[in-house]
Amino acid sequence: MESLSRVSFLLLAATVVFHLFSSATAVEARDVGEGDGSTESKKWCVPKTEVSDDDLQKNLEWACGQKDVDCGPIKAGAACSESVNARSRAAFAMNSYYRKHETEPGSCDFRGTAEVIDKDPSKLETFC
Repeated sequence: MESLSRVSFLLLAATVVFHLFSSATAVEARDVGEGDGSTESKKWCVPKTEVSDDDLQKNLEWACGQKDVDCGPIKAGAACSESVNARSRAAFAMNSYYRKHETEPGSCDFRGTAEVIDKDPSKLETFC
């Protein structure tokens, strides 16, 4: 009976490992682009270049204040809180909101201060 339990455990462990690797491969395959920073049908919401620091801060605070937006990575003390500039932190927050609401009209408007791009901003600048 003990050997049957050992075999069952090994089969279960092998199944879990298989699913982990197959899931990771599927995600990587879906997100692979053409090598130019773009990904297939993927869009990002970022601040327009002329947006003031004051508007960036307002956008960041508003987006992070929404209950379904996780701004943990850019909160004080987090990995991305100090290593990137205010524009990148605001872009992270704005894009996080956009990801949750991208099917809704105006989800990347932020009072006219944002735009949707099809190039991965992490390839264009420091973007956490």
